[in-house]
Amino acid sequence: MKNIDEIWKKRVVEYNTELRKYLRYMFNDHLLFVLIFALGGGAFTYNQWVATLDGSFPAPLIMAVILGLILTWSPVYTFLREADAVFLLPLESRMKSFFQKGIWTSFISQSYILLLVLAAMMPMYVKVTGQEFQSFFLLLALLLGLKVWNLYVRWYTLKNQEREAHLVDYVIRFALNAVFLYMVLSDASMVLAAVVAIILLGYLFYFKLSVKEKSLKWDVLISLEEQRMLLFYRMANMFTDVPKLKGKVHRRRWLDGLLNTIKYQQKQTFTFLYARSLLRTSEYFGLYIRLSLIAMVILFFSDTLWLGIAIGLLFMYLTGFQLIPMYKRFDYKIWVSLYPAAQGIKKQSFQKVVLWSLIVQAILFSIALLVSGQWAGSALMLAAGLLFSFVFSFSYLIQRLKKFDS
Repeated sequence: MKNIDEIWKKRVVEYNTELRKYLRYMFNDHLLFVLIFALGGGAFTYNQWVATLDGSFPAPLIMAVILGLILTWSPVYTFLREADAVFLLPLESRMKSFFQKGIWTSFISQSYILLLVLAAMMPMYVKVTGQEFQSFFLLLALLLGLKVWNLYVRWYTLKNQEREAHLVDYVIRFALNAVFLYMVLSDASMVLAAVVAIILLGYLFYFKLSVKEKSLKWDVLISLEEQRMLLFYRMANMFTDVPKLKGKVHRRRWLDGLLNTIKYQQKQTFTFLYARSLLRTSEYFGLYIRLSLIAMVILFFSDTLWLGIAIGLLFMYLTGFQLIPMYKRFDYKIWVSLYPAAQGIKKQSFQKVVLWSLIVQAILFSIALLVSGQWAGSALMLAAGLLFSFVFSFSYLIQRLKKFDS
């Protein structure tokens, strides 16, 4: 048992060390400034929107759905590794405390998300329902209890190998979470809420008994843990190089037309290389598309001109900032050093690729405003976006690249 506890402590220390190593790059001064600006603008807009709500607004339903989704998403942190399927398998009968600690570590980590989301939704809930802010603590206690229930049910279902069983469990747990929360938030009959609570307990004990004789599915647990860490590494890779991340490359023939616009010349060598990397690697192209689509949706529904332009520029900054690590992507590839191209061409080519990426994004954002009927906003967004693209590429980006080369 002592050896198992030592393994747990070592895994937790290594995990926290890994988090701190990348979080200091992710939450740097530039990002904190952007986050403070975004949160301030978002809070101001949110408060103005809340002030317009009345009792007909379905706040309890919206809260039940959003909180239900967060509760249903309850991954269990096991900190397992690929070799554990061989070396720890003989100790499975002695690892109950190991996985119990994993469940409660998951609970503590995920409780912060519930706390923040509930705190953000409370002004809306109080304004619509007329409840007092003191109900926050009762609702938080209820959510924490539901989080424990979700984590234990999730753990029991992980003893099933079939993916279909996991999918069905997600659907059932979301339905139970959302229905129970809606009854509580909308002051529905306490009898009905009690019935749903009994169903929750029955669901938990059913899975506990049904998998009592089943062994752990080590391949499933290890695969889920690897996917969880891969998600974190992908986020960290937006800010710095992550050696452990292995990105996927996709052919994407439908984008060959863009690459064909680059002339076949020696001075365009790195331009072609960086453009191909942006369009074909999953981490950069996926990042670019996600940020562009999210911003376009927000801009489409935005009805405040200055806020819409600020949001557009914010997302352009995030895109450009997170493309910067691509500059060092090929530094350790020996064949790149064989290119018959001057060293200065590399930096100029990267600036050109980033510039055109931001220009295309500015055009997309202006189209989103144009479709929503904001003609003036569309023109201003395009002008501001083009100006930002040049300032970012020929001022801010140069300073960042100097740090890379130093």
